[in-house]
Order: sequence, then C-alpha cells, then structure tokens
Amino acid sequence: MADTLTNGKASGESSGRSPAHGFLLLEAAASLPETTVRDDQQEFAWLLDAARVARRGGRRFRLVDSGRLDAFSLEWLAGAGADLYTADDVRPDVAALTRVRRAGRSHGAIVAFFHYGPLDAENAAAPGLGREALAELLGSGVDVHLSNRKSARPVEFLLGLALSARTASAELVYYHHGPLMPGLEDLAESGAWVHVGDEGVDIEAEAGRMRDIARAGRRSRGGLVLHMEKHAPSAVLVELRREGAFLLSAQPSSEPLMDKPLPQRAYYLDTTFMP
Repeated sequence: MADTLTNGKASGESSGRSPAHGFLLLEAAASLPETTVRDDQQEFAWLLDAARVARRGGRRFRLVDSGRLDAFSLEWLAGAGADLYTADDVRPDVAALTRVRRAGRSHGAIVAFFHYGPLDAENAAAPGLGREALAELLGSGVDVHLSNRKSARPVEFLLGLALSARTASAELVYYHHGPLMPGLEDLAESGAWVHVGDEGVDIEAEAGRMRDIARAGRRSRGGLVLHMEKHAPSAVLVELRREGAFLLSAQPSSEPLMDKPLPQRAYYLDTTFMP
C-alpha cells in the first residue's frame, strides 16, 4: 500500500499487499490519529491487526468497502474497531450491514452507508433499497448519507428518515446542491446534518435562511455545514458561525472559520468535497 500522509491522516492510494506494505499500515495505525484504507489494498489479516492496533491507541481505522470482503470478514473487522464506509452500489445488503454495525457497536466502530441511487425501490440499482430499507439501516445504528446531486431527495422523505436516526443514535447526513429548498430548517431541527454548497446559493442573499438552519441544528444534534468555493462577506460568515454553522472554505482565510472541528460522523470520509 502506498500511503499519503496529510494532516495526520493516512490514505491508501494504490494496491500494495506485500508484507512490507502491511508493516507500513501497522505503523500508520499505531501513530496517526486516523488511518484510511480500501479493503482491497491489503490482506485481511493485516487489516485486522491494524484495526486492533488503532483501537488500542484510541485512534480511528477507516475501511473503505470495495466489495472484496464477505460480510463475515467485515464483522470481524468491526469487532476489532474498524469503521466501515460503504455504499448501495457496493454492498446493498441491509441485513449484513446491520450485523456489521452490531459487531462493532461495543468498540465504538461506525458503519457509514452512502445511498447514491434513486429512492424508488423499483428503480434502484439494487432491489429493496427504498424508504423501508434506509429506515431499517438507521434504526440499527448505521449512518445514512444522501445527496441530491443526481437524484431528488424530497424533504418529507428525509424528515421520515431523520426520525428513524434519532431513535437509534444514528446520523442522517444530507448533501444539498442547488437553491435552498423549503423545509431544510425542519430537517436540521430533526437532528440531520445538512451540507449546502455555494455553487447554487447566494450566501449573502440567503444568510437569513442559513442562520435559521444553523440555529435549528444547534438545538438538536445536527447542524449546517456550508461548503464555500466563492468569497463571502466576512460579516455574514461571522453571523453564521455564531449560530453554530460549520464553515468549510476552499479559499484561504485569515480568520478561523470554525470554533470546533466537524464531528466525524457528520461527513462521509472527507470534508473537501460535496458528494
């Protein structure tokens, strides 16, 4: 495995399943706050050992699911403390993911599931991944992430999922592209994390609504995450931060944009892009 070390993180960039790369993985797991590796980049035994090493040191070991490992192997890894990041186009198996979540719960391991497909189960890439399946995942403690980049995500649907998340201490994370739609305040107040990109939003003109979304999220366990590619007035950003918004900017800033780091379960793998 070729490792890239950035901001205290290790991420595998290419396949390398030799013993030498296995030892590099163990070294990263023992020293870095967070290690990320795809499951096809190392043999299972090395992955398992690295997960155990990271857990003993109070560090995160994040496994990106390519579909190579069977569900039983993932249960072992979760039981060793590995966080699993998967998606509907890789592992559309609700029962298996529920078991993986159960195996890792006592060790603080999470399962994050990204649903890319349409919400209509009959049209989904894998049968059964509609409203009931996503609610079942959330009800078992699996975090569910959705984006409207390719498929519509009606706010009424998301609000129903947020209720399932709240009752099971799971996280519902929604990435919104385009103009702000009605009901995002209610979604944040229900406990969901709402990510908004500025490519379709005038931050200054919509500052009032975004303050409302941030304030609603602050009253619950969710919140507003604003991804900024463009410049925005500093006074507006100060107000948003005061209301509890998390601000992520691609532009350099002389002022701190966040008072505290974005929680790990509030985003999928990386904060530098909007899925």
